[in-house]
Amino acid sequence: TGDHKDTAEAIARELGFMTEGSLAISGVELQQMSDEELKKSLRSIRIYARVSAEHKLRIVRMWRSLGEIVAVTGDGVNDAPAIKEANIGIAMGIKGTDVTKEAADMVITDDNFASIVNAVEEGRGIYDNIIKFVNYLLSSNIAELMVIFVGMAIGFKDPTGNPFVSLSAVQLLLLNLVTDGFPAIALGMDSVDPKAMERFPRKSSDPILSFRFSLQLVLLSTVTGVGTLAACHFGLRTSAALAQTMAFTTLVVLELVRVQMVRSQYHIGFFSNRWIIGALGSSLLVQLMVIYLPPLQKIFGTV
Repeated sequence: TGDHKDTAEAIARELGFMTEGSLAISGVELQQMSDEELKKSLRSIRIYARVSAEHKLRIVRMWRSLGEIVAVTGDGVNDAPAIKEANIGIAMGIKGTDVTKEAADMVITDDNFASIVNAVEEGRGIYDNIIKFVNYLLSSNIAELMVIFVGMAIGFKDPTGNPFVSLSAVQLLLLNLVTDGFPAIALGMDSVDPKAMERFPRKSSDPILSFRFSLQLVLLSTVTGVGTLAACHFGLRTSAALAQTMAFTTLVVLELVRVQMVRSQYHIGFFSNRWIIGALGSSLLVQLMVIYLPPLQKIFGTV
């Protein structure tokens, strides 16, 4: 702040910024501190009063050296270096100078700090939708691979004794382009989790494919794969065409169920996304057409 240190400290105490052990220092005091001294006190300092552009830049660099993610808000030319150095530079859209806006990653068009919170919430929603998309498609594709390779490994044979593949190439193509593709795209349209802002911030070093995420993928893919192979096994008692149709349909239905399993972790209702309803309905309709319309039966080898 540009206010006097005592004034700033009084206001900060009213707002609850200052707690036991909190510090307030002026630009002059900051100038006299070595980097080592500043680093030791950094987490205790709540107020920097009457600091220069150089001081702001030093503070940002010090926080980043500790591995923290730093956001800086500002409107004046003297804020620009710190805004540029920060992980997330935020400029005021109304009062901010052109230099500050150019240096920033984000511009608040209404100069309302609540807009920063809204942006964070929207960002978490976008990241969640990316995770849902990756989760759904990876688990579906792993299950499809498992059905093909495990069926070959355990030696599935048709009623005439010939080697048998659980899914044909054209069935796999339909799975990936339509019955997987539509729901995956619709997952990207999901609304933000109502409890998104109750979560702790994610570390920037955390990978998308964490151990827990990978374990969940493997387990759910295994369940889907085993269910599909079981259906295929029962179908083989009658004919190869029936076995493929049963495997194909079981896999489609289990993958459509998987969509809501992915979404259920994010506190959003089943009917909250009309695109999901449309994608699930159209995928199921396509599957029924492939099974029951004679021209499509010939193309996809279904009965």
